[in-house]
Amino acid sequence: MNESGKKKSDGLFIAGGIALIAVLVIAIKLIFAWLGAAVPPERLNPDLAQSQGVTEQIETDAPVFCPFCGETLHDSFRWGQFCPWCGEKIEQ
Repeated sequence: MNESGKKKSDGLFIAGGIALIAVLVIAIKLIFAWLGAAVPPERLNPDLAQSQGVTEQIETDAPVFCPFCGETLHDSFRWGQFCPWCGEKIEQ
């Protein structure tokens, strides 16, 4: 008789664990859905905001080489950013 009681408690323990995992997965999905609704799309994808002209004007005369270290800068570099090689802020 003790074995049948143990089997029932094991079954309840397993069912409770599965239910707990399901509740945690649903809670995490709800949290991410809430965050997606709360954060504006410009914050998630800054390239999208720049292409739409929302955050800043695109300047075409950005430097090709860093004036401090002489390294080549990437094509999307803009004035006021920091050099990825030496870390100096490149002002216009």
